[in-house]
Amino acid sequence: MILAEQTGLYRDRGLKVEFTNWTDTPSLLEAVATGKVDAGAGMIMQFMRPLEQGFDLKLVAGTHGGCMRMVGSRRAGITKDISSVRGKTIGIADATGFAYNTFALLLKSNGIDPLQDVVWQVYPAPLLEAALMRGDIQAYADSDPLMYLAQRRSGGDLVEILSNLAVPWQGRVCCVVAASNTVLRRDRSAVLAMIDAMIEAAEICVADPMEVAKAFVQYGAIKAPVEDIAAVLRMQTHHMHPVGHDLAAEVAFYAAQLKTIGVMSADLDPQAFAQNIVDDVTKGEPMHV
Repeated sequence: MILAEQTGLYRDRGLKVEFTNWTDTPSLLEAVATGKVDAGAGMIMQFMRPLEQGFDLKLVAGTHGGCMRMVGSRRAGITKDISSVRGKTIGIADATGFAYNTFALLLKSNGIDPLQDVVWQVYPAPLLEAALMRGDIQAYADSDPLMYLAQRRSGGDLVEILSNLAVPWQGRVCCVVAASNTVLRRDRSAVLAMIDAMIEAAEICVADPMEVAKAFVQYGAIKAPVEDIAAVLRMQTHHMHPVGHDLAAEVAFYAAQLKTIGVMSADLDPQAFAQNIVDDVTKGEPMHV
């Protein structure tokens, strides 16, 4: 979103954008749902359960895939073989957050029962690395660039077990844009222009990750070498930005998956849910169930 502002992509489309930072997803979603802000971006796996509970907003675009990973310590017996996590304790920052939702499902897809074969332990995000170094946990999951930087600091001890682009999730989007129903009713063309600017910015990430990394380290809260941020951007799929029915298909997929681990209601209809919370702003009218 910030890259689109820095490169003038919003301005070129007649938009004046102001940025507000929210420290947690519930506060962000509440701000969008109540019209305090017009739009917000975040991880789809953090949005799903609150959206089922009735936040009054719509998802309007996906931005990319591949910004989460789970790593483990070689010293604790973790290898690239996913089965090496069996019987181990995995650290996460939130028992119901994006890391648990993502990697519980990916472990399940790869033959590891996330409820029986591993133990999940919650720590504040800044303490996850220290907990692993003490041996309290043997693996942990969080988002990039934090995870990439932790691997770099580990001197080869931390090995990637899974990312959210691992089999069978290759090609899936992980981050999305939500818009308030207020702005969608008031000015759908402005929302479409915003999405168009963000998609063009995403393509810049594909074409010139080093320049994008320079922008990130200048304005991002995480301080890191430009080369490391560029390396992370190259691992992500910034050419993936579904809208409309393509985005609804992603939402339905995740909703169906989350039902299997009890995160979403057993009686939820994934297709109806997706159609209800995704608005295809490329069309003149909202999508209907």
